[in-house]
Amino acid sequence: MRDRLLRAAYDSRCDCLVVDMSGLEFFDASGVRALVSVARILWAQERHTVLAEPSPIAERVLTALDMGRVFEIYPLLEMALTHTSGLRVDSEPIANNPVP
Repeated sequence: MRDRLLRAAYDSRCDCLVVDMSGLEFFDASGVRALVSVARILWAQERHTVLAEPSPIAERVLTALDMGRVFEIYPLLEMALTHTSGLRVDSEPIANNPVP
């Protein structure tokens, strides 16, 4: 997940990476670590990451870990895109999948 997010961010050179989480069927602490790792790298480049439309499982994990203190989390993708000029990373399940 981390490598795919970083590749998408580097390929676009956008100021804001918008991560569409609506299609995630599995999300755990490893996914959170990947998001935080990517966010730190982007913050060092004066860029940022926002999360959009978390699936029910992603929302439970993000809420339990109080990730709203770390990320802007939008309930709808359209809201995230309206508030940013970012890149959308499709919501296909990317956690635990090898990067091609």
